[in-house]
Amino acid sequence: SKLMKRIFKPGRKVFISSPHNHFTLEETASKSYLMGGGIGITPMIAMAHRLHDLNRDFELHYSARARDVAGFLDDLTSVPWADKIHYHFSDEDSRADLKQIFADMRPGYHAYVCGPDHFMTAVLEAAEKAGYPEDRLHREYFSVPETPEYINYDFILKLARSGREIPVPADKTALVALAEAGVYVDAKCSDGLCGVCSCTLIDGDVEHRDFVLGKADRTGKIILCSSRARKEGGVVTIDL
Repeated sequence: SKLMKRIFKPGRKVFISSPHNHFTLEETASKSYLMGGGIGITPMIAMAHRLHDLNRDFELHYSARARDVAGFLDDLTSVPWADKIHYHFSDEDSRADLKQIFADMRPGYHAYVCGPDHFMTAVLEAAEKAGYPEDRLHREYFSVPETPEYINYDFILKLARSGREIPVPADKTALVALAEAGVYVDAKCSDGLCGVCSCTLIDGDVEHRDFVLGKADRTGKIILCSSRARKEGGVVTIDL
């Protein structure tokens, strides 16, 4: 928001793309748990409105350090689903008991989480321990979580449609190598968070470093801004 205010002036030409959504709501879920930490409550409010309109069962859990830094509190008091909201404020010693929240896991239940890294990690770990399968855990990051110390290797990116092979040096991402070779791919965050640069993976041993794809998705997709071949000289074939 600050960047837009600083650089957008009348008359400036702006290029936009169609929306990309990798944090979709499963509208047929028998129950949904919406877990928002801090400003991560924003997408949860939209989801709650939709679930209410569909007459679906859900709980919204809003965690924040204190009431005076929590956004949307006035708005949330007047929503028609206010009885579904559970507030958890650290300074009031009312932190969310994640084990208790997820204790009643049943088939068809889904959980959604957005917030700071430590909050998301705690929620996801609690849900997994309660038995939630990966395909019923949905997440959206707004900052890059802590990552392991990866080692980058040179590798070859093979474009299946043309047979073209593009070298990707250790100091560049597949996305950058493609751009320098004149191959345009939609991109946004360049941190493996948004999924805009997702591409169909045809073959290759890939070290997935993104925060978007689940285990099942990774068998057939790759996030080009962050993931790369696992070994030196590896060949990764994609549907381009």
